[in-house]
Amino acid sequence: MFKKLSVLALIACLPMAAGAELWKDYTPSEEITELVVVDVKSNYADDYLMQIKTTWVRAMEIQKEMGHVVDYGVWAANVSDSPNIFLTTTFKNAAAMQGSEARYDQLMAALREAGMNEEEEDATAKGYEDMREIVDYKLLRRITYK
Repeated sequence: MFKKLSVLALIACLPMAAGAELWKDYTPSEEITELVVVDVKSNYADDYLMQIKTTWVRAMEIQKEMGHVVDYGVWAANVSDSPNIFLTTTFKNAAAMQGSEARYDQLMAALREAGMNEEEEDATAKGYEDMREIVDYKLLRRITYK
């Protein structure tokens, strides 16, 4: 048994010793996924999830329809875990993450057309501070091995 484990450990270390090379051994995706890690107080998790449905999720749906984002996701861990909510937004590439006044105006017009009123949105967003804390933010690229 020990011999088997030693051989497996040695095999796992070989690629590191050989020296992996970007583009030759692996390729990062052009798509970028933005990850926002949120710590929601456990007794507010359900309320938070329902509130972001009317704000963040609605905005993501519209941006997806407009082609500004490829996809988005809301992920939840056990509510007693900390952090417990993870929000992802996938963009076609780094350029697609770049905002502009025109894209912002287009999104705001679509949100108003969808019935999202600015006062309600502000009131909901201000309530987030009582329920959650954003604890991390990452930009991720999927790795494809050759």
